[in-house]
Amino acid sequence: MNNRTTSKGISYGVGALVTTLISVGVVIILYGTGFLVFNLLSLMACILAPLGTYTIVYALIKRKDILYYISWGLIILTIGLASVSYNVMNPLVIFGVLLIGLAIIGLAAYWRRREVGESS
Repeated sequence: MNNRTTSKGISYGVGALVTTLISVGVVIILYGTGFLVFNLLSLMACILAPLGTYTIVYALIKRKDILYYISWGLIILTIGLASVSYNVMNPLVIFGVLLIGLAIIGLAAYWRRREVGESS
């Protein structure tokens, strides 16, 4: 009997949980030491931006359901960036860039499936 276990890497959920816990830990330290003044929007940005980035990196590394993870990663990252930069840049600009990015991803997926369908 072979008792060896093979590792396929970590699942998305485990990585997302670790990313969220690290983000919350860093934010608590920054708030506790006085480097940041508590603001609900900056708290949300400090949690969502790393999670969105992790989701995009996960999609690019795992190559599993890449469009799904990249799309949701962009959405999460955009919400995080909009919540931290609302006083510098209009959030509508950021959401407009998000929509353009999602349209490009959708178009690329359409072309890719069309090429695969033609070559079969």
